[in-house]
Amino acid sequence: MTNIIKKSGLLGMLFALLFTFSVKAETWKVQAHLPTGHTVYQFIDDWVKEVNTMLGGRLTLELYPAKAIIPPFETLEAVQMGIIDADITSPAYFAGRDPAIPLLADLIGAYSNWFEAATWCEYGGGKELYQKMYKGFGAHFVGCPNAGIESVASKKPINSIADFKGVKMRAPSGTATQLLKAMGASPVNLSGGEVYNALEKGVIDAADLSDYVANKSLGLHKVAKYALVDFHSMPVLSLTVNMKKWNAQPKDIQAILNMATRDMGTQINMRQLMLRGPAEKDDLENHGVTIINWSDDERKKMRAMAAKIWEQESKKSDFAKQAYDNQISYLKTIRMLD
Repeated sequence: MTNIIKKSGLLGMLFALLFTFSVKAETWKVQAHLPTGHTVYQFIDDWVKEVNTMLGGRLTLELYPAKAIIPPFETLEAVQMGIIDADITSPAYFAGRDPAIPLLADLIGAYSNWFEAATWCEYGGGKELYQKMYKGFGAHFVGCPNAGIESVASKKPINSIADFKGVKMRAPSGTATQLLKAMGASPVNLSGGEVYNALEKGVIDAADLSDYVANKSLGLHKVAKYALVDFHSMPVLSLTVNMKKWNAQPKDIQAILNMATRDMGTQINMRQLMLRGPAEKDDLENHGVTIINWSDDERKKMRAMAAKIWEQESKKSDFAKQAYDNQISYLKTIRMLD
């Protein structure tokens, strides 16, 4: 009997070792939507290294920049088909897949800082809505941090809503374009890589592209001498994993990825904060940039205009209505809306 117990114990240890080896050998290909030169991509790269340390070799995340494996607008289907195992991207890229995505991915004009948006995701029901939708794509939505509120690089001063009249402006498609049109601007759809040359040559007057630090890293301060900071856009930054791959992981690894994804936004925004002050100081002292920050009253006017667009979008599907009702309820909870 003792020998049988010993043999059983040895067999158990052997199976445990084999299981550990098999998990250790697994590597997930994770594609981001940003190029290597973007500051947020660099922050994500550091985050991946930290996560791999926490995973202890049982699972390894391998990060790839935009276009390395699949075009950025096709990563959701690539995750579903197993071409890549996961993506770190902006769900706004998938706006055509479901009418609710514009309301979930970037509620234009709603939030004044990253913390408000992150709280909606984690505790206001945002993540659960995403998970419900992404299930239909064979993907698990791990979480939705964000990379902070975006700023506008402009060749003209934009001190109020009225100053947008006639401004030719690069903007992402969807609700951002609708809001800019409502304020009198003329939106132009350009890729991020075209913005610098378009500003330099006068093809556009302004660009809604990224946060202040990222805009500076792209050199926009050299050709656009006005910066409207903390403007209207706070796009979600999501981690999405192939559903089968996610479900195959033990609960502790899932917990690590859940908590780490929540921390991704904190890391990005804290590091941006550390860089933003010196970036603004350099622009003010050495590059002749004027920094514009709208008053609370002007932002409130813009939010009221944006709210009409949210309501219009909510009528496009039952799920869009759910997304709208959820965010309106949350905004009232935190007293951003009456």
